[in-house]
Amino acid sequence: MNLKLKMFEKLASSSPVRSLLRSLTEGENPPLARMLFPERGDGKFSLKERAELRLLLLTLHLFQRELHTDRFVSSVLSSQLYRRMLFLGVKTLGSYGLNRPQTLAAPIMIVWNFTNACNLRCRHCYQWRGRSLYPNELSLDEKLNVVDQVADMGVAILGISGGEPLVSPHLIPIIRHAKERGLWVTVATNGTLLSEEMVGKLKEAGVDYLEVSLDSADPRKHDAFRGVEGSWRKTVDGIKRAVKAGMDVGIASTITKLNLDELDDLYHLALSLGVKKFFAFNFVPTGKGRESASIDLSPQEREEMLRKIYGYINEKRIAVCATAPQLARVCYTSPDIPVVMHYTMKTRSRSAKHVAEYLGGCGAGRAYCCVQPDGKVTPCVFMEDLVVGDLRERSLKEIWEEADVFKILRDRENLKGHCKVCEFRDICGGCRARAYAYFGDPTAPDPGCINNREAWNEIIGEAVDKIQIGEGGEREWLSAGS
Repeated sequence: MNLKLKMFEKLASSSPVRSLLRSLTEGENPPLARMLFPERGDGKFSLKERAELRLLLLTLHLFQRELHTDRFVSSVLSSQLYRRMLFLGVKTLGSYGLNRPQTLAAPIMIVWNFTNACNLRCRHCYQWRGRSLYPNELSLDEKLNVVDQVADMGVAILGISGGEPLVSPHLIPIIRHAKERGLWVTVATNGTLLSEEMVGKLKEAGVDYLEVSLDSADPRKHDAFRGVEGSWRKTVDGIKRAVKAGMDVGIASTITKLNLDELDDLYHLALSLGVKKFFAFNFVPTGKGRESASIDLSPQEREEMLRKIYGYINEKRIAVCATAPQLARVCYTSPDIPVVMHYTMKTRSRSAKHVAEYLGGCGAGRAYCCVQPDGKVTPCVFMEDLVVGDLRERSLKEIWEEADVFKILRDRENLKGHCKVCEFRDICGGCRARAYAYFGDPTAPDPGCINNREAWNEIIGEAVDKIQIGEGGEREWLSAGS
């Protein structure tokens, strides 16, 4: 860190500055909220409030010059998403000062597993509970209350997932309510239910980003992985409808031994379909995925995947990222891209190198958390049985601030193995869900990293891995550790 940034860190954590920032963000209708969200007030500010807001904007301007970011303030003020993130950032500094990794006053993103119901039977599903609605899922009124809690905390992004959220009759009303509360809303779907009518409903409700799962460029392999014949065609047709309707669409592919060799094909399929984003997701052996743990990539294979992802990013054709936090290390050590933030941030600017030291890497329990269909709260969607609270018993704010597991995850001094001493700990930190899935300990080393080969060898022993081609063309993974 250079001297100016050290000075900024010291200044931002000083008592006078934190007091100023708290005065702008605390209370029922604080001045910064009224400035960033004019609908909250009449636009009138006291002389003291005006002076404080001017000082804040001047500080932001100086900060953007230090980080060499162009049009920073104007771009923030022109975007509802960035305005919410700015408010959260200022509130965070007022509450905690500047620290690494940054302790946040609220999650940047909440991922909501909206329902356990689903129309597919995916081999890797972290959430699968059958085809019917889970009897203990939140009611519509309870879900509306969840949205209000998320918005009131200052969360910027509400990501709705599942199960398959499109099967729920509550989805559209909840999206509308979330948009009314100013949240940036994403929906993750398997895409098979994206009829022209459904696409129209999602767009009209205000979905900001639609993420569609597609795990192979080969229909047979995708259908075998997803457990239902014909799903590939329905998914691709759904993607085409959403793109045609002008929605912001991305493809998410879970990369395993079954499809690593067609990563290029998946990327080029994304280009041909006209989507704006392509995400390579980590496979985590949890939920139904425990039955297929041996399809996971070895550290060497994951490194190969990340090098390819780096190449796609450098092409600058569409937004490309991976949920493996090690991507930050790959980009950081490259000659062209200094760092890519965690996948929820989606930035590749040179200033991100500095921001990543505070916000980079795995965000489980630190920059985001998960709400389960029954209101249970977990650090990550892939930690479905590590429950830290229940929204039927406590508020989301209380859980976020008080859960012991979250406090442990926010301090990377608690990590074990190479993750604890790695020079890239601040911008990566390893995938905590993978550590928990393999070792039952979210602070254990991430066995998927090339720097944690010993942890990986501890899992697979000295077994020689073999791959066999099945009759349907799909690859079945066999090993002594399966």
